[in-house]
Amino acid sequence: MPIQIIHVSDIHFGSGENHGRLNPNSGLNSRFEDFVDSFNKVCDFSIENQVDCLIFAGDAYKTANPEPIYQKYFASCIKKLSQHKINTILLVGNHDQILKSTKSHALSVFDSLKVEYVRVIDKPVLTTVKTKNGDFQLIGLPHITKNILNTNINYQSLGNIKTDEILIGEVTKILNGFYNELNPNVPTVVTAHMTVDKAVSGIEEELLLGYSLTYPTSIFMDNRVDYVALGHVHKHQVINQSHPAIVYCGSVDRVDFGEEGEDKGFVKVNLDRLKTNYSFHSLNPRPFKTLDIDLKNIMDPASYLINKINSIDINGCVLRVKYTINSQNLNELAKINFKDLCRNAFSYRLIANIEPDYERVRMPGLTKAILESPKLAITSYLKENLNLNNDELTKFVNIINDLNAEILGEKE
Repeated sequence: MPIQIIHVSDIHFGSGENHGRLNPNSGLNSRFEDFVDSFNKVCDFSIENQVDCLIFAGDAYKTANPEPIYQKYFASCIKKLSQHKINTILLVGNHDQILKSTKSHALSVFDSLKVEYVRVIDKPVLTTVKTKNGDFQLIGLPHITKNILNTNINYQSLGNIKTDEILIGEVTKILNGFYNELNPNVPTVVTAHMTVDKAVSGIEEELLLGYSLTYPTSIFMDNRVDYVALGHVHKHQVINQSHPAIVYCGSVDRVDFGEEGEDKGFVKVNLDRLKTNYSFHSLNPRPFKTLDIDLKNIMDPASYLINKINSIDINGCVLRVKYTINSQNLNELAKINFKDLCRNAFSYRLIANIEPDYERVRMPGLTKAILESPKLAITSYLKENLNLNNDELTKFVNIINDLNAEILGEKE
């Protein structure tokens, strides 16, 4: 019987909360509750299906210094798995790492407490995982930084390009060393928290942490490996179909509107030497929906906007209404009760693009030649807006000339 593995990643407790609100019954942010519910579904699925192992491919929290409430709910999920004797692999991601020279990280507590059936991977390792359906070999690569690699290289004097080349070379060397130690008759999984060059990155904005090194997919192309469980990229995708299968499971929930069109879930793996198969399971995350509406040339913008919102199913969704309107019609929208209109949405926000009324400020006589002469520009403006005749304009210009002469000291 194949070894049953759940591949999940990028839970990011604490993120996306600006799209939620306080739940008065629990005291928790309602979007945080969504994230907890998503991870609980993964753990419950694992327990109900009596899987052999759950591989978490990194990034448990939004930051490496999570609030106690986030740690509490993550730990409660891991505890359930432990109580049901499910091997759980916790790989350290970039959001789990403290950005200074230290051996501590957001998942250190599970090592310190030595939770049964739980293994934390915070440095490159090759190990064997024993399950009721047989053993499998596991190569673990946490998010790689210069501090993690045990080398004598002085990176300080190197440029970014050279540093990247060295890091890729070191990781490739580590992997090749592990590959050469593998038993070719035993199934093997590699788990890593990184970006590979064939991946399509998600466009979530809240969790971007600056530059991220991209590795060549070729570092995993070894026929001794059956499945590569990747984390870090939030968009679920299959990088290589088989021999080995290289898969990003994606994140468990949507952080912001950058992920509006992406499904979220986990991957169930049936690990069998040279016969591995896998399937994506959606967690049916809360929908994010955007309405982009142009109201500039609409006679009754308020009614039009109301009809547009009523035309789609907003029940339970995080709603964003983006509209463009002329400034003179903006007051027309004041009569809309948006709270009532969007009452069925989980939450909503309005983003207005207000265009000025160019017809009211336009000056037909304002040519390029006039704009190049401040005096001509002022004269043209006065004539257009104050309806002065030529004699009145002449007097006004003379006054400006006299004032200018006094300022420059040319007149007593």
